[in-house]
Amino acid sequence: MRAEGRGGDALYWAALHQVEKLGASGLLRLARVFGSPGAALSAPPEELVARGRLMPWQARQVKRAAESLDELRSQLAGWGHRGIELVAMGEEGYPRALLDLKSPPPLVYLRGRLIPEDARAVAVVGTREPSPEGEMMAERLARGLAERGFAIVSGLARGIDTAGHRGALTAKAGRTIAVMGCGLCRIYPPENAGLGEAIVERGCLIAEVPPETEVDRRFLLARDRLQAALSLAVIVVQAHRECGSMVTAGHARYCRRLLLGVPWSVPPFSEGWQRLQKMGGLAVHADSDLDWIAEKIAGHCHRSAQEPLL
Repeated sequence: MRAEGRGGDALYWAALHQVEKLGASGLLRLARVFGSPGAALSAPPEELVARGRLMPWQARQVKRAAESLDELRSQLAGWGHRGIELVAMGEEGYPRALLDLKSPPPLVYLRGRLIPEDARAVAVVGTREPSPEGEMMAERLARGLAERGFAIVSGLARGIDTAGHRGALTAKAGRTIAVMGCGLCRIYPPENAGLGEAIVERGCLIAEVPPETEVDRRFLLARDRLQAALSLAVIVVQAHRECGSMVTAGHARYCRRLLLGVPWSVPPFSEGWQRLQKMGGLAVHADSDLDWIAEKIAGHCHRSAQEPLL
């Protein structure tokens, strides 16, 4: 459902998104404590502090959000005219894979289209400053896996992410999903605006923050968990030890996704590969057969489906 005329939980979640420094876990806590996001919006400020564990200034922001629902409805309609859709947890179209997270986003913003086949996805992630070899490897892997029916998930960042998206788009009928650490109206980095439009045509842009939100380190770290959850496997193509891709790898292990990585012998990427190995990452080499990789992913998913969730 598009955003025009939107009511119900999506509207209430969007209103609560106006509260600063709350995050998915805080939003879910409010809905759990008060029974629903709508009930949380109607709660007295003193109850939001005592039971909802909000700071007083956050409780005041909730009150202001509740008083401006008509204004928000108008804003949602404007986003809808720009092709942005809001999908709340429990609604048709919400990516079910996100429910494997400890704190799934209660509301996501989409531009483009998710299709059922996108559940068969692989994340291709890595450093923003790759070597030429790393960039070529990312593009090759993404293109080859897209040709084998996998949607490619990445974060629209410079470097490996960009190469992964472009590789998917060079495959015939290849699809790709960009998980953003900012709002859908604030493409970052700005030089990837054209790439973002191409992704809308052959996949989807997805974010858990409102469309006008500027990029922020908190949101970039939060989006890493979405990349992992949306994917059957995560391939860290090239990363240094403290790269954000290691955060994605950690979430992949939590969600029982297959973790793969490309070994590198030269610092700083060798240290990144060593850390990935300690996390249980399996090696994918430059000459690895793509059919073998696809079979490895399919086999892991078949086994995981028979195991209880964490």
